[in-house]
Amino acid sequence: MRYMFVTVGTGRDRKDIARAILKSIRNHNPDRVIFFSTEKSKNETIPFIEEEYKDFEIVIFEDENDIELIKQKCDEVIGRYKQVENYTIVDYTSGTKAMSAGIILSAIENNVDLISYITGKRDETGRVISGTERFVSFYPSQVHSKRLYMEGVRYFNLRMFEAAKSLFENAIQMYEGNDVGEKAKLLIRLCDAYLNWDLFNHKEALEILKGLSREELSLLSNLGIKSRVERHKELLYKLANEQFSLEKMLDLLKNAERRFLDGRYDDCVARLYRLIEYILQFRIAEMDLYKKKNNSYDVSEINLEKLPEDLRYKYGRPLGLEASTKLLVELKDKLGSEIHSSEELKKILSARNYSILAHGFDPIERKTAEKFLNLAKDFIFNLVKKYNKKAVNFDFDNIYSQLDFPRLNRI
Repeated sequence: MRYMFVTVGTGRDRKDIARAILKSIRNHNPDRVIFFSTEKSKNETIPFIEEEYKDFEIVIFEDENDIELIKQKCDEVIGRYKQVENYTIVDYTSGTKAMSAGIILSAIENNVDLISYITGKRDETGRVISGTERFVSFYPSQVHSKRLYMEGVRYFNLRMFEAAKSLFENAIQMYEGNDVGEKAKLLIRLCDAYLNWDLFNHKEALEILKGLSREELSLLSNLGIKSRVERHKELLYKLANEQFSLEKMLDLLKNAERRFLDGRYDDCVARLYRLIEYILQFRIAEMDLYKKKNNSYDVSEINLEKLPEDLRYKYGRPLGLEASTKLLVELKDKLGSEIHSSEELKKILSARNYSILAHGFDPIERKTAEKFLNLAKDFIFNLVKKYNKKAVNFDFDNIYSQLDFPRLNRI
């Protein structure tokens, strides 16, 4: 069924309004019309409409200038007819400004299928001249689509990629025939890429970004994030293909920082614990003490032949953080020794060991996560730079800032 909701005014001589409404009814061909009217319009305008069209009902506005009451009444009536199988049309060509505003607000909120009005050349009083009329229509789904898209952008900037992707998909489903559609499709791909990156699936993230078309890259430029995405392809290549790299070290740190900013302190500390362990593994790999398999270091197995004889019986098993630290201390490695001697680190690791994501039941507090985060930054920016040959000309601050996920400032 096609239902049409029409506001009814009085116009110059009532007949002009009746003609315009009848023209709109003929154009949209509804099965039934619901007129929103004042008592005056009911008595003076609708009789001229009734001469030609009789399948209607009338809803009276008690106060044609109270937009709140008007919208409430429109919500009540439109909501009664707004069912999946029905097609609904709103025409606000005539009536007071409050009547037009109220029914439009209700139409958008209730997601009617079409909003229409008649325009044309106007006389000195501002009224449309008979014979110059033309129809202008728009779809409320466009408004909802844009709203969903904007909400998706907000979630994207909050790094809530699954929620953002769902909103972009809904925006496309709601109304694909506008400029939101192409941008939403692109941002769905970016959601997939950065969600994979956030989950350490660097190869998958890289493949998605590498697969962007020339047109999509141009759209990225319009969104103001093309240069960052291009740089991320370079960084992801390293993250995906190098087992031990300074970029991967910083990526772990940045991942932990994101968890901290989201208020997920246990997740933050769990990543920082792995980061400290990774720093130690990095150092052991630099000393070529791991066995190799398929051109990669097997961190579960120390090459005992490369250790002094008195240490071989101690380190034949896979090494965790504590054992890795002790090994480096016994090998008189300065980086390992400084990590081992850090009293602040010992306190934080103790808190981590009693946390719910380790061996205990206590959640990590914000201040503990913040201390650990700052300490991890110090280890990377100072200790690693101090003892790692590759780090001499490595711009830690610049690379660390480049690892920030893109934010959409243009939409």
